[in-house]
Amino acid sequence: MKILLYLFVESENLGKALNALSEGDISGYFLMDYKGMSPQDWKGFLLDEDPEMAIKAVNDLSQNAVMIGTVVDDKKILEIEKIIDEKLKECKYTIIEIPLEGIIVNMVK
Repeated sequence: MKILLYLFVESENLGKALNALSEGDISGYFLMDYKGMSPQDWKGFLLDEDPEMAIKAVNDLSQNAVMIGTVVDDKKILEIEKIIDEKLKECKYTIIEIPLEGIIVNMVK
């Protein structure tokens, strides 16, 4: 079975994360740059209902981060998790794994 693996890291740790995935024989991935917040940053915080103030508050509290997505074989997940944990042991990261029922690729020439 194939697994869609998402690895979320702070932007400054992107190189370490990509090196860890490469060490796990991952050669294809996609990236999404975003601003994110940890639950502890958000806990007990209420947003003003004014949209501009809410956007400003989120921008002030959030950190630059990157979501790395890749598809891996389920037999390699434990090995990849171990490598990520080893290479990013001093970094904040989150892994999400989603089983895939199928993949369709349209190769246009």
